Amino acid sequence: MDGPLKSSPKQLSMKKLLRPVAATGLLFLATESAKTDTAVEGFELSVRYCSRCHVIGDFNRLGGIGNSPSFNWMVKSDDWRERFMTFYMRRPHPVFARVPGYPLWSNSDPYYPPFEVTLEEIEAITEYAGTLQVTQ
Repeated sequence: MDGPLKSSPKQLSMKKLLRPVAATGLLFLATESAKTDTAVEGFELSVRYCSRCHVIGDFNRLGGIGNSPSFNWMVKSDDWRERFMTFYMRRPHPVFARVPGYPLWSNSDPYYPPFEVTLEEIEAITEYAGTLQVTQ
């Protein structure tokens, strides 16, 4: 007679079958959590570096500079991701955005205080911007 702690061959077989599914689920959750953490960091960086000119989601709905596109508007473009990842090379950003390891695109005097942003921080900002697509 089997005790309550013994598993039948059928139960053992199901446990073996479900292990990869459970592992995949945990990997998915870990990946989603990492994306969420990156997006949160991206939001914080967007507030620090970008909100003086751009409207950042609901953070500063009445802020930014009138002719600067909002993040919500920019992510509607088909090439939005590429534009975010290379923003520091697009006017007017080269005047005040500095990326370590990349030469200055312009020697013009900055009309805003310059800031330095890393490629990793740009990836985080881009990750955050992507979250704005689903809220539209």
